[in-house]
Amino acid sequence: MEEVKKYYDHDDPSHDWSHILRVVNLCETFAEELKANKKVLLGAAYLHDIVNVPKNSEFRSQASRIAAEKAKDLLDQSEYSDEEIDMIAQVIIEHSYSANLKSTSLESQILQDADKLDAMGAIGVMRWTTCGTKMKSKYYHQKDPWGKNRELDDKLYSLDHFEKKLLHLYDRLNTKPGKKEGKKRLDFFNLFLDQLKSEI
Repeated sequence: MEEVKKYYDHDDPSHDWSHILRVVNLCETFAEELKANKKVLLGAAYLHDIVNVPKNSEFRSQASRIAAEKAKDLLDQSEYSDEEIDMIAQVIIEHSYSANLKSTSLESQILQDADKLDAMGAIGVMRWTTCGTKMKSKYYHQKDPWGKNRELDDKLYSLDHFEKKLLHLYDRLNTKPGKKEGKKRLDFFNLFLDQLKSEI
């Protein structure tokens, strides 16, 4: 565990060890309900962000493949079989939102859901703020905060990221428990945005 934890000691709190523990917790909960292969699922959950590629990097779309290769190297001398390592790598590759790959296993569906859920709800708001700050985005466009008469640009304006991505995460959840939890977090997003609209 300590060997893995050190890879998450960096300056991005939205993809740090706390993120991993939250995702692992969701995966464990969903695995129990859905009877998934916990050894493969949790191996992938602990390692899915083992390589941190910044959101604005030209290599961002390749992040999950880079992480999968690193995971295979780390697991090579472990108790995992070659087949399990290959399964874990595939789950990691498929988890990425930006890669937009269809899941090929239940374990992949669960990790996709858990990772998306961590970008939603209250923690999602905290991660959203962090991401915008790291990318040096303004909170919102002063004259047209909600993008009614302009093209949305979430690299320039953090608020645009809700319409471009965050509000649509629920529609891409796979599993019944994922959708159940996702509904709660989507409702929180809408409450937050209503409050924000009244303050702006």
